[in-house]
Amino acid sequence: MSKHIITYLARHGTTDLNQKDAFRGPIDAPLDREGWRDAHQLAYYFNPLELSHIFHSGKIRTRETAKLIGDQKDIKPTENKDLAAWNVGDLGGQPKNKKNLDLVEWHVQHPSVPLPGGESLDEFRERVRPIIADAIDLSMDCGCPLLLVCHSSVIHEAGSMIRGDHEYALVEPGGVAAIYIAEGKLGMEPIFKPKTPGHKVDIVT
Repeated sequence: MSKHIITYLARHGTTDLNQKDAFRGPIDAPLDREGWRDAHQLAYYFNPLELSHIFHSGKIRTRETAKLIGDQKDIKPTENKDLAAWNVGDLGGQPKNKKNLDLVEWHVQHPSVPLPGGESLDEFRERVRPIIADAIDLSMDCGCPLLLVCHSSVIHEAGSMIRGDHEYALVEPGGVAAIYIAEGKLGMEPIFKPKTPGHKVDIVT
């Protein structure tokens, strides 16, 4: 089956909060040393691939990653703040302990209720889904894939949109998922640094 990639979604590299296993969400955390290594690996990965545009969320961790890739491709990245991760509000910077994870799960099960100081899952979906849909349309219109440098929660939502399963195409920090067309239908899969089997799912980074 022939697959024609139309949109790439790259997850930014690690930050100090990743190493602390804390919620990132609304916090504007920069890449750490390993995160810069992730970004350089992404730039190397995309160097031979054709891209029409690069978009990022505006958070410094995606902006730094997008700039490094763009410099290799001679493409100036474009900021879209609505591409930001699910805003977990007061949980930003807090540890991912059982109490906090149970709170997030409750809000997943009650998607219309905002997290304290943040947004509801429905609100997150309402701002992110149109961007993913527009990216697909733009890629198809110009006949060349584009790149969204984003967060794991955005990749979760893309998987939910395309495959009906938010865990379908998860990747590690610095990984890449692709939306493609095959036999006239949209599909999605991880293509670089896929989430390893049994690895803890991280929906809100």
